Order: sequence, then structure tokens, then C-alpha cells
Amino acid sequence: MPVIDAHVHLYPEEVWQNPREWSEPREEKHWSHCVAPTSRETIQGWANIDTLLRDMDDAEIEKVILLGWYWENIQTCQEQNQWYARWIKEYPDRIDAFAALNATADVASDIVTWAVDNGFKGIGECLPQVQGHTLRDSCWRNVMEACVAKNLPINLHVTEPVGHDYSGRVETPLEDYVWLASEYPEAKLILAHWGGLLPLYEMNPTVHRKMANVFYDTAASPLLFDKSIFRTVVNAIGSERLLYGSDYPLRLYPSKSKTPDFRTFLEDIRSTGLSSEEIEDILHRNARKLFG
Repeated sequence: MPVIDAHVHLYPEEVWQNPREWSEPREEKHWSHCVAPTSRETIQGWANIDTLLRDMDDAEIEKVILLGWYWENIQTCQEQNQWYARWIKEYPDRIDAFAALNATADVASDIVTWAVDNGFKGIGECLPQVQGHTLRDSCWRNVMEACVAKNLPINLHVTEPVGHDYSGRVETPLEDYVWLASEYPEAKLILAHWGGLLPLYEMNPTVHRKMANVFYDTAASPLLFDKSIFRTVVNAIGSERLLYGSDYPLRLYPSKSKTPDFRTFLEDIRSTGLSSEEIEDILHRNARKLFG
């Protein structure tokens, strides 16, 4: 069965050889706190492009979608976008990408146009709470309108309202995402990390109607939830709006492995008791429909 991973991050080796040294002059404090915390061992793995492709082949992954980070500074967004522009041109059969964007920058809407012109599949991963604005601010509304005009999906980071503490955890009120989906019903929204369990609230008919344009990805799932979350969410909303995402190269099973991989999580998904049709929706069919 083909697999499309809709949530992967990747950096050049000069970035991850010394993350804090790289991030300090760029004033990307949140990123360095997430990937290189000083108070605990990091679960962030690292991979270069060759390792990524090798791990994809090992797990029989057809294609990955590289997501941008929610950088605090627009210059870092543009730097990452250049890495991704190069990689999607070099490996068009294996890699697609979303463009990084900070809505507070004057050029934010221009980046949406640039992303389309350069073959990007969407915008994100974005996290307004870190990037200096809210989902209701005019700067974010401008980005939403630009993405709607270009028919470009948007990936937003979401955390569960109740859960364990971890490096970089930021509260993301779920009501804001329900409001956004309702305000822009024509937008293509992807809420990362199971949308902070928002799909369970879709058992409320009013919420379900408002979230009709929203997809949820499964990124970092083994670090957050028991694998029964797959069956639970499919029972709640069906399988047609779920996207497999790993958050590679995050180490999803840190007590078992010191290096990232795709295979272990995929094996867990295939052992959840979902039907073959439901698994195909999640692992590749929904991504093909959404990204084209």
C-alpha cells in the first residue's frame, strides 16, 4: 500500500549540528527550546536528505510533505523556504513541501503567491501563539484570504487542552480553531496533532457542521495518545478527513529507539483494527485528494 506522510520536518546539517548556536543569532528561542531543551533530554532526532530517503524506502513511503516551522522571524521563514524549494526541485517524485510564514510580516501574503509559483503544496505549520498574533488578527485574516484565493491548504499546530508537559508546549484554545473554520468555510485547514482532540467535539452536531472543511493529521501521536485514538476518532468523524503524519524525525518511541524511523508508527497504525478502506484513507487516499 502506498503511503504519503503529510507532516515531516527537515533541516540542513549545519542547522542541527549545533541547534542552539544556529538559532541564537536568528533569535528563534522557541525552536531551540523545542529541539534542544536544557532541562531534559531531547526527543528530537535529526536526519539529512539521504537518511530521510533511506528511511522512506525502508517503510515503503511514496512521498513526504515537508512542513515549515512556526518561526518567530520572517527571515528564518524565508531561509527555510529556500531549503525546501531546492529539495522539491531535486526530488520531485519523493518530496513536496509547505512554505513557512509569519503573518505579522508585511510580505506574508506575498509568500503565499511565491509558494504557489514555486510548486509548494500549502502554508504551515503555523502557531500564532508563538508567532506574535492571534487567529482573529487582520494580519492572519489576510493570509487566510490569500490562501483561499490560491486554493492552498494551511497547517496549524494544535495542542491538547489536557495532557503532559513537554518542551515547547503552548496552549492553543480549541474555540479559536472552531471559529476559524466557521469564518472561512471555503478554506482548506489541517489541524496538526489530532487537532488537540477537536474531532471528538465533532460529536456535537453544531461543531461538526462548522468543521466540515477541516482535516486532522496524526503527527507525534505515539507521544501523546494510546493507539486506540485511531479507532475512537474514526468512530467519531469517519476516516475521510484524517491524514497520516509522523512528525519525522521526532523520535516517537524514545524508550525504544535513539534514532527516528517511519516503520514503527506505521506498524502501530496497521494494528489498530481499522478496516483496509479506513487505513488507505489515512495513509494516502485523503492526501491525494487534498493535495492533488
